[in-house]
Amino acid sequence: MKQLFLILLIYTLLITACSTGESPPTQSPTFTVPASTPKPSRTPTTLSAKPSITNTPTYTPRPTIDLALVLTPQVTVDFEVKYIPLKTSDDVQLLAKHYGDGELVVILAHQGTQGANQRDWEPFARMIAERGYSAATLDFRGRGLSKGDITATYYLIRDMRALIDHLLGEGYRRFVCIGASMGGSTCLRAAVEYDLEGVVVIGSFMGTGEPTKVSMEELAAMKIPKLFITTEKDRYSEIPAAIKEMYGLSQEPKLLRVFPGEAHGTEMFKQPYGEQVTAELLAFLEGLR
Repeated sequence: MKQLFLILLIYTLLITACSTGESPPTQSPTFTVPASTPKPSRTPTTLSAKPSITNTPTYTPRPTIDLALVLTPQVTVDFEVKYIPLKTSDDVQLLAKHYGDGELVVILAHQGTQGANQRDWEPFARMIAERGYSAATLDFRGRGLSKGDITATYYLIRDMRALIDHLLGEGYRRFVCIGASMGGSTCLRAAVEYDLEGVVVIGSFMGTGEPTKVSMEELAAMKIPKLFITTEKDRYSEIPAAIKEMYGLSQEPKLLRVFPGEAHGTEMFKQPYGEQVTAELLAFLEGLR
């Protein structure tokens, strides 16, 4: 009788468990899905992306000056060219030229590259003489038809003094000096010693040695209008940095113009942007007339 009771009890429990529809709980493992993180960049953030490689375009100067307005004069004048024999304080015989008879005299000083002399400035000298300026050029010592030691570039200020003193004796009182390379350095020295209206330095250093050299203090004290011109990669590699340093040391009014390529000094007139260089010079002069 007890066995029958136990069997019925077990049978009852089994039926009850099945009727609830529940199964014994099981312990399932749990997994934590990590949050997605961006993949690290292959290029460190401290470096800028490399520029895309493209063909080098033909350079077109930024039109800082209206070429048509500046290069085409409304009025031109007839002028004469006079040859001027000069003698320096150390008895060196020089030859200079004077174009026109305008009140403002533009002194054009040539560079020191092989074969360079005052003829390098002749086209520009004639151009400005037609516009009513005077232009004066000279062969520095040992160059062109001038006598003297070609290597004594530290004495070029003596040559410049001979020209300016002659023009002062002729009654001229207003001067601008535009120089290339060693001519630009000499113009800077002249701007320290004379009361010039303005100075233009093209592809130059601050001096060729005493007594022609200009100090940083003298340049910083110069109050006249100044124009500095260079190419990006002048073939004398120190020139671009020297021009930019002079511009940085100078006080206003001042201008800096940088053209492409490796041309040095007056060689820039023969480059594709030569008219732009000419226009920059003419515009500078018009501001001083």
